[in-house]
Amino acid sequence: MRYILVLLIFINLQSSYSQAWVARHNLSNTQYQTEFNKWTGQGYRLTQISGYRANGSDRFNAIFEQTPGPAWEARHGLTPAQYQIEFNKLTALGFQPSVVSGYASASGVKYAAIFIKTPNAPKWVAMHGLNASDYQKEFTRMKAKGFQLTDISGYNVGGADQYAAIWELATDVPQWEARHGLNATEYQQEFDKWTAQGYYLYKISGYAGRYAAIWRKGGPAVWQARHGIAGSRNYQDEFDRLYYQGYRPVWVNGAAVNNKDEYAGIWVANDPFSADEMREVDAIVNQYMTANNVPGLSFAISRNGRLVLAKTYGYADKEAGELTAPRHRFRIASVSKPITSVAIMSLMAQGRIALGDQVFGTGAILGTTYGTKAYSQNLKDITIDHLLTHTSGGWPNDNVDPMFKDKSWTMKKLIDNTLDNAPQANAPGIGFAYSNFGYCLLGRVIQKKTGVTYSSFVKNNILKPCGVTRMEIGKNTLAERKPDEVKYYGPGDPYNLNITRMDAHGGWIASPIDLVRFLNRIDRFNTVPDILSTASIDEMIQPTALSTNRYAKGWWINGHNYFHDGNLPGTLSGLVRTEDGFCWAVVTNSRPMNDQNGQQLDQLMGTIRSVIHHWPSFDLF
Repeated sequence: MRYILVLLIFINLQSSYSQAWVARHNLSNTQYQTEFNKWTGQGYRLTQISGYRANGSDRFNAIFEQTPGPAWEARHGLTPAQYQIEFNKLTALGFQPSVVSGYASASGVKYAAIFIKTPNAPKWVAMHGLNASDYQKEFTRMKAKGFQLTDISGYNVGGADQYAAIWELATDVPQWEARHGLNATEYQQEFDKWTAQGYYLYKISGYAGRYAAIWRKGGPAVWQARHGIAGSRNYQDEFDRLYYQGYRPVWVNGAAVNNKDEYAGIWVANDPFSADEMREVDAIVNQYMTANNVPGLSFAISRNGRLVLAKTYGYADKEAGELTAPRHRFRIASVSKPITSVAIMSLMAQGRIALGDQVFGTGAILGTTYGTKAYSQNLKDITIDHLLTHTSGGWPNDNVDPMFKDKSWTMKKLIDNTLDNAPQANAPGIGFAYSNFGYCLLGRVIQKKTGVTYSSFVKNNILKPCGVTRMEIGKNTLAERKPDEVKYYGPGDPYNLNITRMDAHGGWIASPIDLVRFLNRIDRFNTVPDILSTASIDEMIQPTALSTNRYAKGWWINGHNYFHDGNLPGTLSGLVRTEDGFCWAVVTNSRPMNDQNGQQLDQLMGTIRSVIHHWPSFDLF
């Protein structure tokens, strides 16, 4: 599975931009050909290709766009002789090269290229196989004749740098600058110099730890560039970070450094956030993290059913140097309760359960499955409604919360022990006391009524219809950490808990994006279809009169807003739906001493929402 993730992760964006696009990276020769056939067969055109050899095999990056344009042809895996033959053939038919990528293969130099047939094209010159000295001579000569460098590819063969380049003679070209043979420090200096003067990075080519680049004056209003990204996983993470801020790639270069893959890329945003507002968001988040010693934080925001922003900060794993990325999953603690509530409401809508159904005793849902002593009348009087609204009369979330008893106990032993030895303090329905154990029992109700495990029912019947496939119940120890799950940090010991046993009240792990995806399907706005009827949602968010803090069924209520927070050692979480069309989720991988209930974190998200005034029109789901 890890191999597939590394090689085949991609983004295909149709609705967020004016033209559809598909980006691929780290593809083998066979995979590239398969993707080429797939997307060109659907009317996409190849707009960029980069060949390189890393980790013992030839690899390819590519961008396809569904956009009108001139006739085009593409080739890859060509030897110098084969490339020259194709070059001669296509140029004789009126094509000209627009992108040429040279790379060192096991059998020598190879080329990948895109040719276009443009009516009334300007004069052009293309060269390949130039050593550093010859390239500099040609560069100087062509520039003196008024030609502009439009494409550059550096590649290293047998320890010697070679170059392929394309020049065009045009009368209306922007100002431009080009450099080659730069090490990382020199490249950064040139990058800073030219961008400070209003230039943007037009193209970049990495090769054996060096860089060649072209800058142009003007260009897109909002763009970002990265270089020296080591490894496919790190590149994908950076790709995702930029994508979920509204950026798309226009150039993705691959190279080999010590036979390992390394990436450089350029991204643009067509409907960008305000740069000043994003800087303010970053400052607010970093201030909170620094003040509270939070290693990693991730949030996602939707507006009117469209995912418009997701950002990550800090570390998923400090010791490994692994930065937090959109893929990372966090324990969500009590944000699990809304998920359980939705599952119960779904069963109610199907007529399989009712709020007034009794839970314990002969003829009740769980019958006498749990406990060894005779049931009290208070226990037999508990209904589904009492469990949903924390009005069952017992088992509050205090220093003797049953859910934090001996972590070695099975679920059944914990419930048996609680029913036998920790009776309710009050009769059901006369007072409110927030109860993790009550939601634990709802998980058993779901299992009894469906005949499958709690997690299986929720995954297949609640989350999957929402488009959520990566949420699951977490494990307990660091060694059992799930793929893409963050590492948790103190204060407190986040690995001295039985998370798996907390399933229905606090056991799920999720990314903020998936939490928002779930929330959008129960937000009552119906910008995307809700999975519950409006009547069911209204029932779910009706506060109980017994809660002075306005708790409903799995949700806290504030006016027409509904939300839930969660916290455990190593975890803070929040899930919020506002009456004016916003849904957001936020998670951290520590629980700060000064923000154990997440009030500051909640205020942080409210501040983020208030400082952003321009919300783009794209949808990043």
